[in-house]
Amino acid sequence: MVGAIFLDSNFEAAAAAVVRILGGRLETLPPAETLKDAKTRLQEALQGRGLGLPVYVLTAAAGEPHSQSFTVTCEVPTFGLVAVGEAGSRRRAEQLAARKVLDLLPPEMRKSP
Repeated sequence: MVGAIFLDSNFEAAAAAVVRILGGRLETLPPAETLKDAKTRLQEALQGRGLGLPVYVLTAAAGEPHSQSFTVTCEVPTFGLVAVGEAGSRRRAEQLAARKVLDLLPPEMRKSP
C-alpha cells in the first residue's frame, strides 16, 4: 500500500501515510541499541572505535546433559576487563558475560559510535 502511494504520488505522501498508520507505534519503540543483544552491542562498541574483539572462553560445563550449567568468561584485553557469566546454555552465559563487560566500559563507549 505504501509503495502504491509512493508510485502514485511522491515520497512525502507515502511518509505521511506511514505516520498516519504507524505513528503511535513508532513513537513508543525502544531505542534501537536496546533491541540488540549484549554480545552484538559489545562488539559494535569495540569495533566502531577500531578496537579488538572480545574474547569468550568456556571455563566450565557441569551437570547432566539435560540440565547443564555453563560458565564463560568475556575478556576485552585492550582495557583489561574480564567478566564471568553462568547460565543453562553457553550462548546465554556469553550474553551475561558480555552484558557485565558492557557495564564496565566507560559510559561514552556504551552507546553506538
